[in-house]
Amino acid sequence: MSEHTTSATTRPSARKRYKRIAYGLLGAGILALWVGIALDRFVLGVALYWAGGLGMGLVQRFSPVELYDERDTTIERKASQNTMNVFAYVFILGTPGGLALQESGLITLPGEFYGATWTLFAVFAVFGASVLYHKYRT
Repeated sequence: MSEHTTSATTRPSARKRYKRIAYGLLGAGILALWVGIALDRFVLGVALYWAGGLGMGLVQRFSPVELYDERDTTIERKASQNTMNVFAYVFILGTPGGLALQESGLITLPGEFYGATWTLFAVFAVFGASVLYHKYRT
């Protein structure tokens, strides 16, 4: 057993370092986008934003350590479920409620209401298609 294995104590710090690099690149890209917008150089800002995102993806793909473990996966799953539940309540209760209030003449809905409604519908349609795909693929 002469294999060199990384000790358990150094692995998390390497993971943290690469995560910081990855998210730092994304943060720098976002900052560059804001600066680009402030300086009226939107296209340059978007290019730098994409470069930051690409850099983050490259670090995640080619880092020598696993950046995410089961705990991260569990946290992301729970956060995704909570997010989908919140927007499901907003969509299921808000859309008919808003339409009923407009139909009764109490309010006039802005155009953004319909855009938000279609966006939520699209999110749930994609989510449902993804669930079906993974359900029948495995």
